[in-house]
Amino acid sequence: MAEFLDTFDVERGILLQAVDHFEQVWARFQERRALDLEGSELSDSMIASELILVRRELEAKQFTVGVFGLIKRGKSTLMNSMVGQQVSEMHVTPETAVPVYVTYADSPQATIHFADGDVRHVAVEDVAQYTSQKHNQNNRLGVTYVHQEVPVGFLKNGTRLIDTPGLDDAEADEVYTERTMQELDVCDAGVIVFLSPPTVGATELGFLEKVVGRDLKKTFLVCNMYPQHFHDPETRTAVLNYVGQRIVEASIRAGKRGEVRVYPVCALEAWQARADDDIDLWKKSGADRLMRDIELYLSDRAGAQALQEAAERVVHAADMATGEVQVRQRLLEDREQLAEHRAKLDERVRELEGQFKQAVSLALQDIGPLKMRIRGLMLQPFPAAKRKVDGLESIEEVEQFAKRFKREVEVAGELASRQFADGFNTVVERIRTTLENQFQALMGDFAPNLPAISIGKGSLLVTPDQLKALQESTKRSKGAALASSAVAGLAGGGLALTAASALLGPIGLLGGALVGWKLSDVVVGGKGLGAARESIKQRVDEISLQLTADFDKQVDEAVDTLRKAVDRRQKLFAADLYKQFELVESLSDDPALVDSYTRDAERFVAAFKACASRARNAVSLQPVV
Repeated sequence: MAEFLDTFDVERGILLQAVDHFEQVWARFQERRALDLEGSELSDSMIASELILVRRELEAKQFTVGVFGLIKRGKSTLMNSMVGQQVSEMHVTPETAVPVYVTYADSPQATIHFADGDVRHVAVEDVAQYTSQKHNQNNRLGVTYVHQEVPVGFLKNGTRLIDTPGLDDAEADEVYTERTMQELDVCDAGVIVFLSPPTVGATELGFLEKVVGRDLKKTFLVCNMYPQHFHDPETRTAVLNYVGQRIVEASIRAGKRGEVRVYPVCALEAWQARADDDIDLWKKSGADRLMRDIELYLSDRAGAQALQEAAERVVHAADMATGEVQVRQRLLEDREQLAEHRAKLDERVRELEGQFKQAVSLALQDIGPLKMRIRGLMLQPFPAAKRKVDGLESIEEVEQFAKRFKREVEVAGELASRQFADGFNTVVERIRTTLENQFQALMGDFAPNLPAISIGKGSLLVTPDQLKALQESTKRSKGAALASSAVAGLAGGGLALTAASALLGPIGLLGGALVGWKLSDVVVGGKGLGAARESIKQRVDEISLQLTADFDKQVDEAVDTLRKAVDRRQKLFAADLYKQFELVESLSDDPALVDSYTRDAERFVAAFKACASRARNAVSLQPVV
C-alpha cells in the first residue's frame, strides 16, 4: 500500500518551508534591529513565538481515527488489518479492556500508562498482558491507556488509530453510548463497526442512529460480515439495504443531510490479506475502499482545514512583523520628537499596566465558580453510587455495579473536561483581547494604520520551558504528543496537550482506571457480600478524593501558567518598544546609519509581505482584500 496521506504530507512540507523562510527573514531583522535575545534559543517576541508554535503544530499534526462498536463485532481485527500488523488482541471473546493508541515510530515500542501516574515501557508482544480482558479483567491493573508505536507506513504521515473497549454486556446502555459519542466528537474520523448477519438488532440500530445523528460527515459505517455471507450477493444486498434505509431515516429525523454510506467489509479476509500480502484479496475484502475513502476525507477536509489555519496564522504574523517595521520607520522619520514620544510611552505603559492587572484579576475571578461547578459535574456519579451499594444483593450485582460505575465516571470526567475547557477558554479570550487592544493602542500612538495585532492562544498558555520541552519530544518521536478525548480529556491535536486544550488531563480515563483498580479485589469475589458493600463505599470515597485532588492541582497549575505567561508577554512587549527607541536614539548623530536603517526598513517590509504571499501560495489561500 502507498503511504497514507501522502498528499497532505507534501503540502505540509511546502508550508513548513514557508515557515522556515519566514524564520530566517525574522532572524535577520532581529540582528539588524539589535533586539536579539542573548543566551536564549527561543525568542520571546510574539512573532517568533507564533512561528515556533505553528511549526510544532504542523510537525506534530495527527489525524485521529477511532474504531468503535459493541463487543465481538470485529473491531480489533479490522484495526489490525488497517495497520498491517497485530496491535490489538483478536479472539471470539471480548478482548480490549482499555483504549489502545497506535502511532508511527521507526522501531516498535509500547508504553503503559497507569492511574497512579506510573508509566511502564514494555515489549510490544507483552502489551496484551495489560490490554486484554483475559489478563486485565475489568481493568484491575488500573491502566489508563496504552500507546503503541509501530514502523508502519500507514501511520507515518500523522495518522493515529484508537481501538476502544467494546461494551462488556449485551446491551448498549445510555452511559456507554454517551461515552462513545464523546470519543467520536473529537476524532477526525470515526469507524463504527457492526456485525451482520444474522441481523443488526434493535439496540445496535438505536446506537447507530444516534451516531449518525451526531455527525454524519466524518462517520464511516462498516458492516463486518463473515466470508460466507460477504460473498453471497443476495444476503449482502439485503443487509446493506435494511441498515442503510434505517440510518437514512435516522439522519433525516436528526436534521442531517448527506450521503449515507455503509461499507461492506470482511475483516477476517482483510487481515488475512495483510498477513499474506495478497493485494487481490485485500481489494476483495472491502477494506481497500474503506481506507481510500477515509484518506480522501482526512486530506480534503481535516487536512485542508489544518493547513489553511496554519497559513492564516503565518500571514498574520507577517502582517505584525510589517507593523513593527512601520514603527521603526516612523521613529526614524521623526527623530526630533523622540524625547516627547518617549515620555508619552512611559505614561502609556504605566497607565496600561494598572488597567491590565485589573482586567486580568476580573477575568480570573470567574475561575473559582467555574472550578466548583466542574468539580460537581465530575463527582456527580459518586453520591448515587454509594446509595446503590446498599441495594446490591449478590456478588454478580457487585460486578455489574462496578462495570457501570466505571463508565459513569468516565463520562462524567469527559464532560467535566470539556466544560472546564469552554469556561477557561472564555477567560483566556477575554484576557487575550485586552492584551491585543493594549498593544494595538501603544503601537498606534507611534505608527497609525498598523495591521491588527493578534496573539495566539498558545502563546499565552505555553511557557518557553514547555515549548522547549515540546521541541525535544518532537525530535524524539513524531507521536510524542498524544491528545484526544480519551488521552487528554478534550478535543485537540498537535500541541493541545501543552496549549491548554487538554487542561484537565485524562480525567475521564483516569477515573475509569481508578474504579477498575480500586474495586478489583471486591469484584473478583474475594469478600462476602456485606464486607464487599462496605469496601466499595470506602473505595468510592478514595476515588472521589483522588480525582478531586488531581482536578484541583491541574486547575491551579493552568491558572498559574496563564498569569505568568500574560505578565511575561506584557513586560516583553513594552521592553521591545523601549529598545526600538534606544536604537533610533543611538543613530541620531550618524546620518549615514539613519539612511542605512531606513533602506533596511523598506526592504524588510517587502520581505515580510513576500513571506505572507509564500504562505498563501502554499495552500492556495486567497489574500484578504
